[in-house]
Amino acid sequence: MTRRSAHGVDETVSALRAEAERVGAVVAVVVDHAAAARKVGLSMPDTQVIIFGNPQAGTPLMQGCPEIAIDLPMRLMVRDDGQPGSLVTWQDPAYLAQRYGLGEDQLAPLNAPAKIASAVGAG
Repeated sequence: MTRRSAHGVDETVSALRAEAERVGAVVAVVVDHAAAARKVGLSMPDTQVIIFGNPQAGTPLMQGCPEIAIDLPMRLMVRDDGQPGSLVTWQDPAYLAQRYGLGEDQLAPLNAPAKIASAVGAG
């Protein structure tokens, strides 16, 4: 799932991070791929990934389907595509539900990235 933010990468990452924390998620790390590329003499458009989760929501999913741990915690990617603003991308919850055979009652935690993105105008 990809939506456009009206703001640049840094501002969008800050807003997403704040919203994730506001709704009770723990932001584990923000991975700055472009900064890592620069350290080895390469360049790429500004690209950052916010890795966040809520153990209260994710743990029951992993207890029922241990394999889903490879996709948890959740992630939001923000990147510069050369156009005004930035792009915000996350895993489609329907894809994850299908991949792991999850029922409708288990989807709520997988919708967190979309809700966070929407709350900051990228949904």
